[in-house]
Amino acid sequence: MSRLWIFDFDGTLVDSEPAIKKCYLKVTEKLAPSRIDFAKNILIGPTLLETASQILNNNDKELVNEFVELFIQEYDQKIILETEPYKYATEVLNYLKNKNDEIFIATNKRGVPTRKLIDFFGWNFFFNWIGCIDEFDEYKNKSDLVKNEIINKREYEEIFFVGDTVNDGITANENNIPFIFAKFGYGEKQDWSKIEITKTISSLKDIKNNY
Repeated sequence: MSRLWIFDFDGTLVDSEPAIKKCYLKVTEKLAPSRIDFAKNILIGPTLLETASQILNNNDKELVNEFVELFIQEYDQKIILETEPYKYATEVLNYLKNKNDEIFIATNKRGVPTRKLIDFFGWNFFFNWIGCIDEFDEYKNKSDLVKNEIINKREYEEIFFVGDTVNDGITANENNIPFIFAKFGYGEKQDWSKIEITKTISSLKDIKNNY
């Protein structure tokens, strides 16, 4: 029975922040220029809808929806392919695949850009399953997604969750999965005091060196 690996995507396998921030700033400048300083410091990780609401600081659903639509138009068609994979990402995925481990993605990133990037990087071969929260209306968060689509449907001897934000840590902890904290991602400055971390890595290559 193979080991099972669950990876977050943004901030864990790919350095998507520059492209995403560029797009957030462009849309914010158009719709809510007074919030541009807030947008510059937004955390990459929550869903697009959550982030749009935070940036706008507004419960106006019409305005939030306009932000989301403009972001999708700019990001999916123009900016997304500026994203770079983290160093050693392909090497480590290949290493795990050659060990006959199963590799999964569980992400808050939307399905269309996630799959577009995976195809662009030539990574489709590596993954046994890709889960994007917007593709499952029945789940309210990543923890539910992991529990119902991975944990409850598969058998394994060992399982690990690799992620970079507190939300990833919560997902792992709630599902009793050893959590590997990708310190090189976007969540280092978050409050980690309530998260049980099994191992902290400063590079994806640390997975290859330790597992």
